[in-house]
Amino acid sequence: MSLKMYLKVACFVTVMCLLYIHMQMRIFELSYNGKDKEKIIHELNETNGSLSHQILTLKSANNLGNQLLDRDNSLRFMDNERVMTVSTPAASKHLGPKPKAVVNPVWNLFSFLEVQEARAWD
Repeated sequence: MSLKMYLKVACFVTVMCLLYIHMQMRIFELSYNGKDKEKIIHELNETNGSLSHQILTLKSANNLGNQLLDRDNSLRFMDNERVMTVSTPAASKHLGPKPKAVVNPVWNLFSFLEVQEARAWD
């Protein structure tokens, strides 16, 4: 083997080794970049969850009511002193026990015509 051929083979092997090493370095660099991006994605997901929770808390009825009451001090919740109670003779009828009415068994067939209400079994 001549010296010229030996140098050609040595240069070819050297170039191929350098290309291989360069490719391996790029693979490791890309893997580290991918890991960094995964960490960023996980942090963004956690931040997103936290922000969603904060938004839902701010939208809650309790928070909106507290803000409304804090802004306008003249507003307040209704208490029993501000509720007017009206008693009528018709309302007093319903307060007592209901008298048992004699019902014809035929009318039970047409019970779907009545207003439906929940009744306890006797």
